[in-house]
Formats: sequence, structure tokens, C-alpha cells
Amino acid sequence: MGNLDSKVAIVSGSGRGIGREIALKLAREGAAVVVNDLDAEPAKDTVAAIEAQGGKAVACVGSVTEEGFAERFVATAVDAFGGLDIIVNNAGYTWDTVIQKMTDEQWDAILDVHLKAPFRILRAAQPVISAAVKQAKEAGEPVPCRKVVNISSIAGLGGNIGQVNYAAAKAGVTGLTKTLAKEWGRYNVTVNTVAFGLIKTRLTETPPTRTAPSTSRAGRSRSASTPTCSPPWNG
Repeated sequence: MGNLDSKVAIVSGSGRGIGREIALKLAREGAAVVVNDLDAEPAKDTVAAIEAQGGKAVACVGSVTEEGFAERFVATAVDAFGGLDIIVNNAGYTWDTVIQKMTDEQWDAILDVHLKAPFRILRAAQPVISAAVKQAKEAGEPVPCRKVVNISSIAGLGGNIGQVNYAAAKAGVTGLTKTLAKEWGRYNVTVNTVAFGLIKTRLTETPPTRTAPSTSRAGRSRSASTPTCSPPWNG
């Protein structure tokens, strides 16, 4: 028996790296997980890894920035497992350069994946969550606690050279999180942001143009590998 038995989670960008470790952790705690990746093979690999450890998972392949993806992502959870309890907005990448060299395309692409995509996913989830809350109240049952975790970065807290687009997007995620916590508190939904430092993943091991997030914020950054970085889910 795990802490998340009977819970249903969706995790964007969970075919590899941080998202994969989060999906595996959720599954180990008993949650059924909808795995997402831009490519089919990584998504299928994560699903297979979850099933190999005795968990339940399905894949929802596609880009989080596509029109209609958010609705399909949420619908996959409802259709496959009957509901939605945990949302993890994790998908993303970086496209770095200093501001005078940054194009509108670079700016828009990073804000789309890191800020607009979480907004769309959460907007798509609201009717499902509110309907479940209404059903529980009408049945005289307690409203279960649900969780939203928006993955951010220390770059969004303190900035980072060459990442004005990424830092702005992640700062926006903090504002999104704080606002949604106020809007969804009445649904018994806890909304939080986890701001990671530099994590060793496929994207950070040998990036030719990436500037790693600054580690100047004392006590708030350390290098880590993905198995050590998945957030706690109790409570």
C-alpha cells in the first residue's frame, strides 16, 4: 500500500530526466500515471518501467504546446483511470542567448512551453476537478485533497545570464502558482512550485549552447542527479 493508492496523476515531459523520475516515484507510491513525451519511445519506456515495478500507466504522446493537447492529456487520465488528482507541469527545454541576440522565435518558444502550456493544462483540468468536488459534496463525502506541482528553476528566482526567456517564463510560473493556489483552495487543491537548481539530465550533460543556472544563491542550489530530485507527495 502506498501513500497515493487510487490517485491519478499526469506528468508532462515524463519520458526522460526529471519528469521520468517523478512519474516513477508517483507510481511507486500507488498512483496511476499518464506519461507524456514529445516522442513515443521515451513515453513507452517510462510506461514499461512503471508497469515493471507493478504500477499502472499509459502514454499520451505529443507536444504540450500543440493546440488541443491539454484537453487530450486530461481526457486520457479520465478515460484510462477515472479521474485526476495530481498534475505535474514539468515539460520544457532551454534555448539560450544574451538578450541582444535573442529572437522573437526564441522568446515565444520558451514562454509557450514553460508558461502557456501549464496554463492550458490547468485550464483544461478545472472542469474535471470542479465536477469531482461537486459530486463529492452532493454525496455528503469529504472532498479529497488534490495536488498541482509546477516545476520551476532557480533561474526564475534570481535570473541567469543568457536565459532571459527561460527566467521570465519560470518567474511567470511562480505567479501562476500563487494565483491558482488562491483560486483552487476552495476545491481543496494544493498548488506549489518546485524550483530546481542544476540537475544532471540528458539536456544538461553536454549542452553546446546552454548556460547552467547560477549557483550564487547560497544554500539554494546544488548539483544533483535525477533519482534524487523527485518531490515528496505526502500530505
